[in-house]
Amino acid sequence: MVYNIIHDLPPQFAPLRSLLEANLIPYIKIITDEFGYLNSAEDADPLEPWQSKIGGHPYLPKGISYPIDGETGEMMMFLMQINCADLPIIDGFALPRQGILQFYSGLNVPMCELSPQQHHILYFPEISQDKNNLVTDFSFLASTSEQLEWYRDIYALRFVLQQDVFWQARSLYAPLNIPEELTALSQEFDEWIWNYEQENNLVEQRGNKLGGYVELHSYVDETIEGAKGRLLLELNHPSEVDDNFYFFVEDCDLINLDFSKVESYFFRQ
Repeated sequence: MVYNIIHDLPPQFAPLRSLLEANLIPYIKIITDEFGYLNSAEDADPLEPWQSKIGGHPYLPKGISYPIDGETGEMMMFLMQINCADLPIIDGFALPRQGILQFYSGLNVPMCELSPQQHHILYFPEISQDKNNLVTDFSFLASTSEQLEWYRDIYALRFVLQQDVFWQARSLYAPLNIPEELTALSQEFDEWIWNYEQENNLVEQRGNKLGGYVELHSYVDETIEGAKGRLLLELNHPSEVDDNFYFFVEDCDLINLDFSKVESYFFRQ
């Protein structure tokens, strides 16, 4: 069930309806469908190299180096990739409309520290579906992936355009301009929406997304104060639900398809 804050708004908060409607933020919900499992890096991936996925093997043209952790010298873990042609379009959120966008993680990542180094992003603007042009043998990852216990489950991805006010996050980092005559009512609304989100488990529902605002829990709200730019990706990993990955990008870099300065952090609950 997809919740709708406007539809579910109690009558006593009707004076806030116009304010809420005017401040709905579109975002892309990531829906995961479990598809398979890799016993080792030598196994074949059941999904095609160019499909949107979490886990499995990445799309990697021959001649392109697999990402290496600069601190440890180990191969980075492939987290997920997005075939950008699958994405809904959001005005003002300049995600690429074609190509493959990939996210990798180091295995020695400090928790709750913003950094442009601990993760790595690759973007391929053109996609080849000729497997003769692609790396298909990933046995070179076997030793590292087994030693460091990489995630092994594979998920196919679907993307759905949704919208939300993100009331809690915006009250901390991008406060709404609430008219004085609605201030007292908005304070009552604070309590109602907190309970509403808890009862409907909305933090988990919105937890995998592109755009929007970060879900506030644990130490997240303390960390994103220093983040530059907007939320690019929030991934609550479906195989290890305590593992959360966050990526932030400046609008100007996103428009230029420059992912080299994306800031990221990792948190395990």
